[in-house]
Amino acid sequence: MTGWVPTDRPTRVGVLGLGRIFDLTTLGYRDNPDVEVVALCDLDARKVEQRLADWPDAHGFTDVDRFLAADCDVVEVLVPTPAHCEVVCQVLRAGHHVTVQKPMASSLAEADAMIAARDAAGVQLRVMENYLFYEPLLRLRDIVASGEIGDVAGFSMKMVGTGKGGWDVPASTWIWQIEQGRDGRGIFMFDDGWHKFAVARWLFGEVADVMAWVGQTEVAPGFAMDAPSTVMWNHTNGVRGVYDLTLAPDMLMASDYYSNDERFEVTGTKGFVRVNHCTAHGLAQPVLEVYADGELRQYHALDDDWGSSFRESTRHFITKLRAGEEYTFTAEAAREVLAFVLGAIDSSAQNRPLTLR
Repeated sequence: MTGWVPTDRPTRVGVLGLGRIFDLTTLGYRDNPDVEVVALCDLDARKVEQRLADWPDAHGFTDVDRFLAADCDVVEVLVPTPAHCEVVCQVLRAGHHVTVQKPMASSLAEADAMIAARDAAGVQLRVMENYLFYEPLLRLRDIVASGEIGDVAGFSMKMVGTGKGGWDVPASTWIWQIEQGRDGRGIFMFDDGWHKFAVARWLFGEVADVMAWVGQTEVAPGFAMDAPSTVMWNHTNGVRGVYDLTLAPDMLMASDYYSNDERFEVTGTKGFVRVNHCTAHGLAQPVLEVYADGELRQYHALDDDWGSSFRESTRHFITKLRAGEEYTFTAEAAREVLAFVLGAIDSSAQNRPLTLR
């Protein structure tokens, strides 16, 4: 044993929850000599059977207790967010390292309970965040750090949620998100928005205060999406950020994944750097552009496949685990992002800026 897990054999992974996100999350386990997927579990026996067709060497389970008794080093938790705390704590108590999807939890109290369970078990808890491993955003971060565009003057993010294009998502996947949205944690702000707020924290550190205006647009009788919305905030280092969220239900957006049009731009005192697309590919532009000293440079050869960011995030986690090191995006950092997201939602509800630090 040289790391958190044995390194004289592949790391044994079990997956709990086999819905749509399984296809992206498991990219980092495929063709990875350091990993062996040994167990798959879902309460729906049909899903277990379907997934086993692609992972024939794994054992299938519909009973969580039997699944947790399997010989796993790591359990990938892919259950709905409202169940994260209960399920993650159960897996941690069973002695497994855990990787869980974002958002980390539904509340800060739940996040604290998960971190406490991690500490008691002496294992790792990873909250998966793929955007931090998207090559164009990594290059943007490097360019900002290099000083090429001067001192940072501002940061902006734009997201358009469209209604057409992208892959098929079973209706059952949306049911829990719709229910969650009715208690104020909307699909755009809380679930998808987590990615954007995580990018902001990753680029510029802790957030001092936030002000938000969260709109509502009815998309079906009795159900509204949380858009249009605008969020503004200040980082503790003085950088100000703006996030603009728009709903365009009749817009067709070409995508191999979800039909979100996303853009990120950092403006400096000498120029700017921007990422023109992420999840979808609606804009026929280079994925990264840098303007400095009167010249525009465009990057065409970066890996802009959004799925690659899932693969790289998971491979990074496995590498760190086997080396006995902590995953770059810690559970404590994930808790900060959760506080940021919930702070924005509460700010809108109270119609006032909120101090986070």
